[in-house]
Amino acid sequence: MIARLAAAFFAAGVAALAAQPQPAAFLAEVDAVVTDDAGKSVTGLTQDDFEVKDDGKTVELKTFDAVADTGPRPVSRSIVLLMDDSGVGTGNTLAMQTIARTFVARMAAPDEFSVVRMSNRRDEAFGDRLEALLRISEYRSDALPFFGRETLETALQAFARVSRTLEPIEHRRKALVCIGIPDVCGMNEPTGRTSLIWRFWVDAAGAMARSNTSLYSLEPAGTLRRSNATGSSMADATGGEVFMNVADVARPIDVVRRDTGSYYLLGYWPAASDKPLHSVEVKVRKRGLKVRARRVRGNS
Repeated sequence: MIARLAAAFFAAGVAALAAQPQPAAFLAEVDAVVTDDAGKSVTGLTQDDFEVKDDGKTVELKTFDAVADTGPRPVSRSIVLLMDDSGVGTGNTLAMQTIARTFVARMAAPDEFSVVRMSNRRDEAFGDRLEALLRISEYRSDALPFFGRETLETALQAFARVSRTLEPIEHRRKALVCIGIPDVCGMNEPTGRTSLIWRFWVDAAGAMARSNTSLYSLEPAGTLRRSNATGSSMADATGGEVFMNVADVARPIDVVRRDTGSYYLLGYWPAASDKPLHSVEVKVRKRGLKVRARRVRGNS
């Protein structure tokens, strides 16, 4: 009788434990950029100043790190420039090259900077300044025509491929700067799983979340906006920013360098789930401050 009771209590305990949400087998890390009303980076915040929700539920922060480019040693940035070579169309080669060369000129040691032409699968997200300049000089705006869905799939595959290359660089916020038309670089979230590009979107968003990579969409002046979907853009989903109708690239460069030089890394154990993407919400408990962080994460 005692043995049967013990077994029953054990079984009940196992069932109760199984009913509770179990943490995933990986630590989720979210990078957050905090600025004041003037757009300046805010330093000196502590773990208690942040609140993070995963799928609507507040999580307990297990790790916290503040990165600030204010010390004697400069912060090492990881920035990849992704050049749209199909959406921008014929006749824009020189304009695209000028923007890309301006980015290269503003990079400084110990920045890790590379250039990837979107349709060129041989381009990898690594290399030195000379390699970046060589790829820019060989760039052509009309390498491939715009093929609609196929072009969007190529762009999402490039986002995912570059992000996976950056994933081994741990505990660092990385920036993927896409220069091109809005539908390619500022691509909106598909309407749902019935969309033909949905699985490519999920794969790219998940890869960018796992590698702490944020997308910045830089749309040069004169590019035409096509409407591919409604909803937030990939830049919004990954904690980046969209720069529309850009004639002067100075501000986008400053924002990218600011965001990759001063930020907070927040780590927590998420609940296990089979969902391909999860919602993430980051808040700062101090008034007058703005926080920008990714809104989705994928399963690791």
